[in-house]
Amino acid sequence: MTAGLVASFVHPKPLVAASQGNFQALANGNWFVGWGQTPFFSEFEPGGQLRFDAHLPTAYQSYTVLKFPWSGDPAQRPTIAARSRAHGRLVVYASWNGATAVARWRLLAGSSPRALAPVASASRSGFETTIPLAHAPRYLVVQALSAGGQVLGTSATAHR
Repeated sequence: MTAGLVASFVHPKPLVAASQGNFQALANGNWFVGWGQTPFFSEFEPGGQLRFDAHLPTAYQSYTVLKFPWSGDPAQRPTIAARSRAHGRLVVYASWNGATAVARWRLLAGSSPRALAPVASASRSGFETTIPLAHAPRYLVVQALSAGGQVLGTSATAHR
């Protein structure tokens, strides 16, 4: 049995990984490299040119890194939290850990759980989106909306 070198990819920084790491062939002909114990991951073109390079914090390690389209659709519901502010105002916090298709949040509010109506909305802004209100309704719900306006998920009703 004989093995031969088909290609070689050298990182511009002298990286040495004593353990772990991986090498993934991509559909476009490029190669994605996880440097294992050294917390870097890189993409190379077939000729060895570095296309993409990133790293995790220094103390991290990554057994395997993979590059592929991914979307998150959590099994749990979106969450809602609220905090009172001065002069009867309220700030509502909407979050859905892992959900990647959320474009906007719609806030419903009312005097009872059966009398909820839209009162505000906000574009998703990272892990947790804040929605300010000038008043503090008794019952609140947030709905996660897709870019097309479809409801992806609804929180439990919060009672104030």
